[in-house]
Amino acid sequence: MYTQIDRILGADPHFGAADAIEARNIARYRLGLTVLARRFPDAADRFERLGKADDAVLRPFLYDPVLRNAFEDDLLALEHHRHDPSEFASHLAEVDLDAEDGLGPCERLMTPRRRPWASRGVGWVWTEVEPGSAGLPLARRLEELKDGTFSDMREARRISPDEELLAGLSRGAELLAELLPYAGAGVFPHISLVGLARGESDDGELYSLSGGDPLPSALFIAPEQLRDPWMTAEILLHEGLHLKQFDVLRTGSLVADPGHEIEIPWRLTPWSLTRVLAALHVYAHMVLFFAAAGEAPAELRERFGEPPVTEDVGVPTPGSRAAVEGGYTTSAERAAYLGRQALEVHGGALTPAGRRFVEWLMDAAASLAPSVRANAAREPVPSSAPHVPQPDPRGYRKIEPVAVCPLPEQDQLLAFAPDTAKFHWLNQHAWLIYALCDGRELAAIQEQYAQHAGSDPAGLASGLAGLVAAGLVEPVVG
Repeated sequence: MYTQIDRILGADPHFGAADAIEARNIARYRLGLTVLARRFPDAADRFERLGKADDAVLRPFLYDPVLRNAFEDDLLALEHHRHDPSEFASHLAEVDLDAEDGLGPCERLMTPRRRPWASRGVGWVWTEVEPGSAGLPLARRLEELKDGTFSDMREARRISPDEELLAGLSRGAELLAELLPYAGAGVFPHISLVGLARGESDDGELYSLSGGDPLPSALFIAPEQLRDPWMTAEILLHEGLHLKQFDVLRTGSLVADPGHEIEIPWRLTPWSLTRVLAALHVYAHMVLFFAAAGEAPAELRERFGEPPVTEDVGVPTPGSRAAVEGGYTTSAERAAYLGRQALEVHGGALTPAGRRFVEWLMDAAASLAPSVRANAAREPVPSSAPHVPQPDPRGYRKIEPVAVCPLPEQDQLLAFAPDTAKFHWLNQHAWLIYALCDGRELAAIQEQYAQHAGSDPAGLASGLAGLVAAGLVEPVVG
């Protein structure tokens, strides 16, 4: 059974398939480079050159933690209509765009250079920065972002890996990919930087952490966790899933109200709904991981040792309800609680994609642990139909300047709204309507729409209203 669930969690085109998620992120990166080239004409040449590179050349730049942090900051400044100088352009000016070594800019600073899963992604290990490069702005920024990631920890410090630790990292990755060839191996394309570190927080000693917004595509592991390949594999899956969800969220929203909070029985403070979905994402996959570990074939046991007999999901925070009353000691229990809260109690704060995300995870986990789905509701959250204005008979046109990136293999068009500086993912239906908005009158739009999609006046009106609200089209005036 677990092999089937491995496929379900690792092959879903929206949330699981690494190649599909990456394709959308590459499209967003290319379109972002086009938009930034217009915003920063002095750097336009470098932005445009990188945007025209093929995927193999582009990939190490996309996943470079410093460049990605700067890229996201530039887009955020654009969205908030701030006129900040481009840090992304500054860092890009430091690097050789014509290098053909396949290395990312930060990876190129390292000595020695190590890739723990070279055939599965662009992940590299933070060894040591070359002495001659330590003073470069790129190297200094990497240190700053690392320090920011550790800001809530005491005595946090990065550890230089030796050959034994590097071998342990590779063994854990090999085990994960063989145990779960879809969901497990599917996290590696989302991991760029792997560092070793020690530190302590209010929840105890550092086991591992992922960078997220401050240090994208990066994770850190305590050296002690590399002694057992099963523990290493579990941590790579856990933190890799967080980085995978980071990439998913770059291409679509799951939460309509990011500040919405939910009480967590095993913690003292509530979590945002975004964090709840991140935890559910991990716990559902951990149900799969431990089911697979329990049925691991003899060949894997001979090579990597015996798998853990019981899972360790972390001790409840002292004083929390779970610490006092017990319970919530397994991934299945925690996934069940988080999923029910997200769907039944707080479902109105999810987007339609967010509901599909939760349903997908709970259905998969429940196939292995039926208690995850016990008494869980499947009814959609009731909502009133929004008012859709009558289309303007004068017709519609695209708002200039047009900036789009088509993904025909996924039936999606990525479009940038120039006035709001936001990206919008259009499905096949919205893409059709957007294509028809070329200045023609409504009657002509209706005629062409009917030829491609059939007679559906309400669907056309709703689609036009959505494109107008997104800032992608406008009624023809005059």
